Amino acid sequence: MSEFVRFIALRYFTQSHRKRTLSLISLISVLGLSLGVATLIIVLSVMDGLIAKTEEIVLKSATHANVYRLVGNFDTYTEVAKQVESIPGVLGAAPVVFREVLLMSEKGLATAFLNGIEPEGYKKIADLSELVVKGDYNCMKLKEKCGYVAQNLSKISDLDEFLDEKPQFIPAVLGSDLAEKLKVSPGSVISLVTSGSRSTAGEDAMPVSGNLVVAGIFESGMYDYDSRYLYAGLEETQQLLDIGRNVSFVSTKVDEPGKIEDFRIMMSERVGGFPFAVQDWRDLHKTTFKFFHLQKLIMFIILVFIAVVASFGIITTLIMLVIDKTREVSILRSVGAKKRVIRGIFMLDGFIIGLLGTVLGSIFAVAVCFLLKNIEFQISKEIYFFSTLPVQMSVETFAAVIFSTLLISVAATLYPSIKASGITPVEGLRHE
Repeated sequence: MSEFVRFIALRYFTQSHRKRTLSLISLISVLGLSLGVATLIIVLSVMDGLIAKTEEIVLKSATHANVYRLVGNFDTYTEVAKQVESIPGVLGAAPVVFREVLLMSEKGLATAFLNGIEPEGYKKIADLSELVVKGDYNCMKLKEKCGYVAQNLSKISDLDEFLDEKPQFIPAVLGSDLAEKLKVSPGSVISLVTSGSRSTAGEDAMPVSGNLVVAGIFESGMYDYDSRYLYAGLEETQQLLDIGRNVSFVSTKVDEPGKIEDFRIMMSERVGGFPFAVQDWRDLHKTTFKFFHLQKLIMFIILVFIAVVASFGIITTLIMLVIDKTREVSILRSVGAKKRVIRGIFMLDGFIIGLLGTVLGSIFAVAVCFLLKNIEFQISKEIYFFSTLPVQMSVETFAAVIFSTLLISVAATLYPSIKASGITPVEGLRHE
């Protein structure tokens, strides 16, 4: 863009016969665009925060990949774990028994996912022991040292007698929201019922029941985990479900979760392929991440219309500027200024308004994001997965919003600038 175009554009922008009116309209345009930009950045930063927080919790409290046996019993998990651990970059592997169960306490009822784990081995692949906020994680292994006493066992004994089961009291660690649903604390007793393999020939399979003693309560910060997961010892879980030495899968942890696709391929090759299969953390939580990314895209598409609406202020400002500068444009045309020069002048004026709005909106958005981050804005955990609003500002988000807004601003200048370039020398000087 030539120096001449810049000089004339800035002069038109700062000097006008209707300066007050144009200044007010320009101010409204800038403020409208600023609010649109700020809203876009704030909402997208919150969505980025949700995605990042979810990923952080998943990688911290859950495992990175699971090795399944698709056919037959999975009782060779010790050998499989050793094979997987021999891969460079794999930090650990541990067997897990996974089963959906129904839990009952004196004051509550809930469905949950029971995970039978080796307490010491599981520390290599997940930070569950560090997430325990009440009780003691080690009680799952050293239950004789915990000293928890069963309370109010009459109802549990009646249930065990009805189901023809011998009372068992297995130490378990529950999620904080699950414990709240059941109204239990460390030392409380919970009854468990699930489907099992126990059956007599010619008879229907009977449900499996048992009793859990709450050894500890963990809190990951993510509602899905805290409200549905509980952990107990591997051997106790196998005995309870009467599944022998079988497990559901072998869980693993790697040093670079971002390269989990490469690790998945190596794990599959190391265990020999079929009948084994490997599922990584992205597949395990595909629905959650897809939901967040789709919601982010929808939010962007909806909120970008705020910038589109604000761009009408730019169109109005430029149309009034064209009307005000009709005489000056005619003079420029009469001395040989080409149409593209006239278009460039008014497009630059519109771009300046868009740039000012974008910069001010970005600054305001940064201030609001820092504020939301520092005050730990409370939200409904049951709906949004977290108790506080996570915010993460990223260069990609800022770049996408700034680029989109400036593109909209430039598009808004096209019609007024084309109209201005169509002014003839006679049109502006007719009454002079």
